[in-house]
Amino acid sequence: MSIKRRTFIRGAAVLTAATLLPFGLGRAQAAQRDGTLTLAFSTEPSSLDPHWHTVSANTALATHLFDRLVYSDAQQNPQPGLATAWRAIDDLTWEFDLRPDVYFHNGDPFTADDVIFTYQRAQNVAGAPFSMRAYLGDKTVEKINERQIRIRTKAPNPIVPNELSTVSIISHRVGNGATSADYNSGKAAIGTGAYRLIESIPGNRIVLERNERYWGAKPAWKRVIIRPIPAPGARVAALLSGDVDVIDNVPPTDLARLSKTAGISLTRSVTNRAIFLSLDQSRAVSPFIRAKDDSEIPNPFLDLRVRQAFALAIDKAAIAARILENNGQPATQLVPPGIFGHSPNLPLTPADAVKAKQLLTDAGFPNGFKITLHAPNDRFIRDTAVVQAVAQMLTRIGIETQVDAMPSSIFYKRVSGGGEGSEFSFFLIGFGGGTGEASPALKSVLHSYDKARGFGATNRTRYSNPQVDSLLEQGLVTLDDERRQALFAQATDLAINDVAIIPLYYPINVWALRQPVNYPGRADERTLATEMTL
Repeated sequence: MSIKRRTFIRGAAVLTAATLLPFGLGRAQAAQRDGTLTLAFSTEPSSLDPHWHTVSANTALATHLFDRLVYSDAQQNPQPGLATAWRAIDDLTWEFDLRPDVYFHNGDPFTADDVIFTYQRAQNVAGAPFSMRAYLGDKTVEKINERQIRIRTKAPNPIVPNELSTVSIISHRVGNGATSADYNSGKAAIGTGAYRLIESIPGNRIVLERNERYWGAKPAWKRVIIRPIPAPGARVAALLSGDVDVIDNVPPTDLARLSKTAGISLTRSVTNRAIFLSLDQSRAVSPFIRAKDDSEIPNPFLDLRVRQAFALAIDKAAIAARILENNGQPATQLVPPGIFGHSPNLPLTPADAVKAKQLLTDAGFPNGFKITLHAPNDRFIRDTAVVQAVAQMLTRIGIETQVDAMPSSIFYKRVSGGGEGSEFSFFLIGFGGGTGEASPALKSVLHSYDKARGFGATNRTRYSNPQVDSLLEQGLVTLDDERRQALFAQATDLAINDVAIIPLYYPINVWALRQPVNYPGRADERTLATEMTL
């Protein structure tokens, strides 16, 4: 859901003159402690509702305004948040101790009732393109007292704390009856976070002010301005001119120049996100696939050989080296090496156009067909250039490929807007697990779609393999790490050999900062003023 209108929060402090300067005038001095920090996001948050979507921009904004029971650190290890401690009582039961003396921005105290309300509401947000059932669907929550809750799971779940690090806690008093529109207007965007919302002007800026009653460490900046600047060149120009202090998703073409620019520093972090291609594997006729004479044809992706041909046509190493200029690692699966659940059995397969053409011929498409490749044009590093390169590689094997890249605010509505599946036939997308291991990606992307059980939440192409489902479901309830790792690897091997998706690369995220601002970076790609220092 897009943020519909300019928003001012009643009772907020008056905006400073610097905040109200038109974008482009620049500021006279660098960021100072207790001053204003300006961040440029490559993607504009699509909603102020913290349960609307888990894309990085939304999650980063929500992290400033709201807290979670469990905090995920820069490497996605669970740390105390609104819960000070937790423990497994038995295989199906966890207890969490809640932090005392925490207050929402409107002065209401934080209690167990807010947690219970949040976990019910987060799974049922009307119109949301993503459901928190992926993290909450197996859990029931009970109030022990104002400072303790008990969570019961339907089956053993060894990563309950990790999963709870993905869900922002909202006020039950404010949230009761509130819609996503109420959050977008600012009326309900009231959390316990280190910052509170002052102003939101879609397409221009979001202004935050430090919460002086915050229970945790005091952030360095009194005021934070978030500016959406999708165009890479414009982001770099804003940084160099002093209009902003920090930019994310630094374009590879500017890295050498910025690394030599006085007063600018770079931070790099390998992400846990995989960027991949999704292929329609459910519809008998897919809407954006036609014969070369524009006649209707059966969905070619229902044939494994066609999916294999597409995978073999794409030179992942060339994309990482030439398009991303080594700011991405070629991917073979949904999580990179070093992440729990990564399979060691999937080496990078070199591109082979000759074999790809033969597979198409064997599948009954010796002359190929026409297809549209959809993608966001402002979400991932050089995303448009990546899909253009993919289109060229597919054209070489006889697949006439048209690229349709669009703003992510439009893309994510359409990619989830096709009724039973996506509107698109073939598209570029990404997934970064919020728990620091493979289970969210495997459960959301590779498991068969099952809304009631919280499986396949982002399986928009409706890939389905009962054997993969069985292995994943066993792994999700297995407490022994060695056995769990083996089950996840088996499921991954099966799905990748099925060409459930075509993994392309793992991004290396780069931030550029005007000194003296420092930022260590995060594996989950979030740009957080709360973790920036002088």
